[in-house]
This record gives sequence, structure tokens and C-alpha cells, in this order.
Amino acid sequence: MRRVLMAMAAAVLGIGSAMAGPASGPAAADTGSAGAGAGGGTVGVEAGSGGGSGGSGGGGSGGPSTGGGNGGSSPWTCTYSILALNNQGGFPPGGPQPGAWYSVTCDDIATGAQVTQTVWITNSPAAAPPVDPRVLALQAEDAMTLPAPVIHLDPSGSSVVGLATWLWVDPSVWHDYSVTATAGAVSATAVARPVGVTWSTGDGGSVTCGGPGVVYDLALPSAWQGTYCSHTYSRTSIGLPTPDGDPDHGQFAVAASIEWAVSWTAVGAAGGGPLPPLYTSSSIPLRVVQIESLNATTSGPSALRSARYGLPSRFGA
Repeated sequence: MRRVLMAMAAAVLGIGSAMAGPASGPAAADTGSAGAGAGGGTVGVEAGSGGGSGGSGGGGSGGPSTGGGNGGSSPWTCTYSILALNNQGGFPPGGPQPGAWYSVTCDDIATGAQVTQTVWITNSPAAAPPVDPRVLALQAEDAMTLPAPVIHLDPSGSSVVGLATWLWVDPSVWHDYSVTATAGAVSATAVARPVGVTWSTGDGGSVTCGGPGVVYDLALPSAWQGTYCSHTYSRTSIGLPTPDGDPDHGQFAVAASIEWAVSWTAVGAAGGGPLPPLYTSSSIPLRVVQIESLNATTSGPSALRSARYGLPSRFGA
């Protein structure tokens, strides 16, 4: 009789487990009648719908769940109660995890017979949440380490009022940078591309250049060279803050900010497009002086005489 009742309890286990909350898979192990009252995992078992009593003891358990087996053709009705103490360390796992120990009490509606079993029920694994490729792309963008611009000027150190000061950043940084983030089978790659430099010249001026600028080559004559990125100062930096406190050594703070356009693509999921731009910047001081000049008549043509406060490299200083 016991064997028959155990078989019938196992037959209805699938339907009952669907109603038992965390237990959504079939029974993975059956411990027979030894569950209640053994080895420190003693629990109280909720009564089934047939009115029979559960196992002995006073341990805690979850609420019961009742179900019928065999598509409604079986006279058996079973109640499932999760055994809280067993699952908290009273018994080792009885099968594949995740899962839990349950007390299953089955009643024969026709005869009133009842059987109680302690069984391990394996949960169905939870489906992994879908991966948002754009979130991965934003993580990749956040992980980027982009170079700050290395500023170059000519004249450098000291420039001159009325003379175009060349502006450029080290061209070695002017290329794409990429980072890839992966989660499971989905990966997203963020690519940062430099698109321009915005210069703050320190005297209230601003210059935007669509590239790194042009390197001034001291080995070539000035007449052979040209740039698309420069600024002409109309006043000196005298009187501005200076590290040594001498007002004649005042300096403008020249800053350069590279704008990086960022885009992304994905593998393993659909998506792609632009991301928020990134910026890197740096600054250096620049002293700007006034050249005082006058025309003097000599035995030859007019000559330009200058009182120099530091002439630019293009003048050999």
C-alpha cells in the first residue's frame, strides 16, 4: 500500500509544484517518510485537504499548496508545504539546485487514505533578463580613457600683440579610440573620434578649429607656412596674476578642449548609433607683450627699431 501511495504522490507532484510558488520543476529526490522528525530538521507539516494530520514536530513551514494529479482523473488531492527548517540547514540538498524541501500530503478522495512524503523539488531556472546593448555601449563609453590635449603655441612662452599666435595640439592623439563591453552573448563597442578643438585664449576670445591645428616648423621660412588655427591678441597680459608677483610677468591662461564624437555598434543584438560626446582639456600660461616701434630715418631706407619684451620664435627669439 505504501508503494502505491508513494507512486500516486509522485504522479501528482508536477501539478502541485506549479502551485507551490518557488517549486516549478519535478521532484528530484524522494526521501520516503524520514523527513519529518529527523536530525534537527523537524518541522510541522500543514494538513492536507483530506483532513489527515501531518508529520510530528514543531518546526516552521510555508503555507500549503493543493493540487490534483493526472489531469483531474486521479482521486488523489495533494498539499505541498515548504519545510523552512530543512531548507535552512537541517538537511542537505536532495537534488539539483536551486530547489527546496517540501512536505507533500496526499489524500485519496474516494477512500480517505492519506500519505505524507518529504521530497526535494528542483526549481526551474529563472530566465536571464534580456541584455540592453545600448546600456553596454554606455558602460563601454564610461570606461574610455581619452588623452588630454598637449598644447603647443608659436610664439611659445611669450607672444606679441598684433601677431597671430599659432595654436595646435599634439597630432599623435588625433585618432579613434574604442572600448568593448560584453554581457553573455551580447557585446557593444563604443568608438570615440576627435572632431575639433575649442580654444579659450584667456583674453575673452574663443577659437574653434576642425582639427588639431598645424605644427609650426622652425626649420622652414615663415612665408612657406600657414595655419587654419590661430589667435591674434589685441592687448597684453601685463597686470594679470603671475607666479612671481611681478605685474610685468602677467599671463593669459590658454585652454584647449577636444570634442570626441562617440558612436556604438553591437554584436548579438540589434542596435547602434550616437552616444553623448566626450571632452578632454588642458591649459597652459602665455605671456603676451607689446612691441614698441618707431620709424627712424637713416642714411638708407626706413628701418624698424623695436624695444623687445621677448619676441616670437618666428623672429628668432
